[in-house]
Amino acid sequence: MRSSLRRRLPAGAAALALAGSLLGAVPAAPAASADTLPDFDFAACPDLPAGADPQFWQCNIAVTYGGTFKLGGIETTIESPITLTYANGFDPITYESKTVFGSFKASKFLVQPGLFGDPFVTAIYAQPKYAGGLNTDGGKVNLNLSVSVQNPLLGSRCTIGSSSDPIALKLGIGATDPPPPNEPIHGEPPVVVGTNPVVLKTTVVDNAFAVPKSDKCGLDLGLKNWLVNLYAGLPSAAGNNTAVFQQYASFKPYTELS
Repeated sequence: MRSSLRRRLPAGAAALALAGSLLGAVPAAPAASADTLPDFDFAACPDLPAGADPQFWQCNIAVTYGGTFKLGGIETTIESPITLTYANGFDPITYESKTVFGSFKASKFLVQPGLFGDPFVTAIYAQPKYAGGLNTDGGKVNLNLSVSVQNPLLGSRCTIGSSSDPIALKLGIGATDPPPPNEPIHGEPPVVVGTNPVVLKTTVVDNAFAVPKSDKCGLDLGLKNWLVNLYAGLPSAAGNNTAVFQQYASFKPYTELS
């Protein structure tokens, strides 16, 4: 019984790459690849809930290394890594599955170049932030984000989305079902590109999410929300936004973590 239960873990694992999919769809041997793989630091794996059996839990790390992110009128190519670490597992008695957030790390990216090459006062940067709600229900990774909009004139708390009104992504490899004008897209199934630890390469997508208005832009009071909304085309209804995340993902059972 225990061995059959352990086999259930990889079915929803490997971070964003394999949530809800089956390992049977992944080649048993590493695919030929010249990929330069990231280092996977399992030190950020979260503590397990009280009473959780480590035999039925694993830590997952997904590193988004490329792709595109379109939020209303803002579209950027992902060039700096976005790293998500979390644990998932289940109760061997009730079969109840759970997800525990570990960490989310993303660098800021340039949205608007500064006047005459100025990188500070007139340039605008954006930085994705974790906004809660992480789970793997429905065979997808459901992840809430906000985006910090950074410019001295906008104050220190200017964001697009928040924990109470987030950008709610439902990332998967299957075909999407967005409202128009977006059309269905699909990701790429995971393939093995490395071992020790196992590393999977995949693309996960979502183009059916909405993007809310900005908040607290301008002296942290929202005095310039209108300016950010005008520039970014916010709020942006579902069907006008797209996330395409190219990823490497790896995982380890908690029994292998010191």
